[in-house]
Amino acid sequence: MAYALVALGALSVAYGVAMMALYPAGGFFLVWLALGAALAAAGLVERVRLVVCAVLLVVLLAVGALSALIMTTAAATPPAGLDRLVVLGAGLRPDGTPTETLQYRLDAALAYLEDNPGTSCIVSGGQGLGESRTEADAMAEYLVAHGLDADRVTKEERSTTTAENIRYSADLLAPDATVAIVTNDFHLYRALRIAHKNGLPGACGLAARTNPLYLPQATLRECLAIAKDALVGNI
Repeated sequence: MAYALVALGALSVAYGVAMMALYPAGGFFLVWLALGAALAAAGLVERVRLVVCAVLLVVLLAVGALSALIMTTAAATPPAGLDRLVVLGAGLRPDGTPTETLQYRLDAALAYLEDNPGTSCIVSGGQGLGESRTEADAMAEYLVAHGLDADRVTKEERSTTTAENIRYSADLLAPDATVAIVTNDFHLYRALRIAHKNGLPGACGLAARTNPLYLPQATLRECLAIAKDALVGNI
């Protein structure tokens, strides 16, 4: 038991270091380092083992339940022939091009738009801290560069949060428009809950993939965000 806890702690620290190198934004990698330290302490110090294991068991059960909701939502397929897609922004690289996470969203939108020529899209995202232009501008450029007619793309360039993405995009939609929210698989559950409370009660979801290496971090972070939103009444 002690050796297993120390090994798990080392694995958590190694993953945290990988996230620090590859996905440092927001500093969430520190959670993995803290988890690794707690596991190592539980393995090395017998008197803290029971407490640490009990806390981690509760957290594991909660994260497992929320992860099941997240992945069940991500597995749903949107109907064909929707009027609009709303593609949520997700940050830009220093050169002003979409990040890996955002590219996955745009690629999912492109695949749907190719199969459904009557559907158009809204790309939603303002200019964040350290970004050289709006996310919507970079997103529209990416879609057009990959073959989408510019007439099928509308830019929403004011939003800085998911709730603003939804509200400002809703202002650009016809009242009876059928809509899908496009975001990564780990984010779709919370994005739809936000959409249903912020002007798009009938929205469905279109899940984009996530880099498998990043998925554990993204899912854990999303579980914490869901719990926080539930506590403050955002979803």
